[in-house]
Amino acid sequence: MIKALLYVEFYKAKKLCYIVPIVSAIVLILFTCMEWYLYFRQGEYGIYAGLNIIYMFLSFTMLLTISLLCSMVSETEHQAQGLKSIFATPVSRTAFYFSKAVWVAVLMLGCSTLILGGFCVVWILYTDKILPFAFLVKQIFGCLAASFPVLSIQLFLSLSFPNQTVPLGLGVTGAISSLFLPRITQKVLYLLPWAYPSMASPFMEGYKTWIGIGLGSGLVLFITGALKFRTIEIK
Repeated sequence: MIKALLYVEFYKAKKLCYIVPIVSAIVLILFTCMEWYLYFRQGEYGIYAGLNIIYMFLSFTMLLTISLLCSMVSETEHQAQGLKSIFATPVSRTAFYFSKAVWVAVLMLGCSTLILGGFCVVWILYTDKILPFAFLVKQIFGCLAASFPVLSIQLFLSLSFPNQTVPLGLGVTGAISSLFLPRITQKVLYLLPWAYPSMASPFMEGYKTWIGIGLGSGLVLFITGALKFRTIEIK
């Protein structure tokens, strides 16, 4: 059933679902290049300062893209009252929920791969210095892994609310807060899921711990959301 639902998601997804990850990757790459060229290229670390700029804006890009994708894959069902029709059939709600999560995760994996590939191309074209490929992989995919709790939250809210204003509002607020949470002295705020992506960077001490926390709490939130989704009354 899961495989069949994934095929359905593939054919049912709007073209915008494929465009958003591409645009997100391109905007992040272009913005990083512009910031580096204008403010950091004459600095002590030269081209390597670009890694710091990626760190500054990567979590925002990841979380905002996740929020948009969760809303788009859910809005398709709400607009056509698809949830009511689907659940009138023997389709498992858990399998349906899982297929949505997998589809968003696949799109985000594609977005992360584009970000990695784009930065590698820019680096190779601009300089002959050694490309810190392993560092880039850890930075980009570590941030993605640590974003799993937010993906779980956004997916549940997007499927639960026919009006996407609330899920998108929370998503945008959370993405913006990810820029500041790791820099706040009150460490208790680090426990908020929106802080994990920034904390999961190789620039941060103990970043692997935050990746583990992100994956673990994301799994718990996903299971909780799936169980709760099974009991929601579809109007």
